[in-house]
Amino acid sequence: MKKANQRAKKRKRSKKNPVTQTAKKEQKKVSPGPKSEKAVVSSKPVNNVPKRVQEKKTNRGKEGKGVGHYISKSIQFLRESRTELKKVKWPNRRELLVSTGVVIFLVLVVALFLGIVDFGLIKVIKNIVG
Repeated sequence: MKKANQRAKKRKRSKKNPVTQTAKKEQKKVSPGPKSEKAVVSSKPVNNVPKRVQEKKTNRGKEGKGVGHYISKSIQFLRESRTELKKVKWPNRRELLVSTGVVIFLVLVVALFLGIVDFGLIKVIKNIVG
């Protein structure tokens, strides 16, 4: 009877937390080292879950922020925008004209399609009503 209870307890333990079982298996892996040294077994527990970083909160609200704060934030924004705009690959004149032509052509095609559909729906509705 005792053996049956012990087996049941072992089964429950193994089913409770599969993450810890995986972590234990990873702990036992041997990391290869240089040929002159022996292989070292990791004894640190493996924690794959990142720790939650909590930000420091202040209770000041808007009253603690002055005009200087907004000016410094605006200057920082403009500096960062300038550096990002330097990274952009700007189109040359030919690329700009070609892409503009494609946009104009597609707008005309869609406008023609919608005009034909609208005209057809008007005719259908006039035949149903009239």
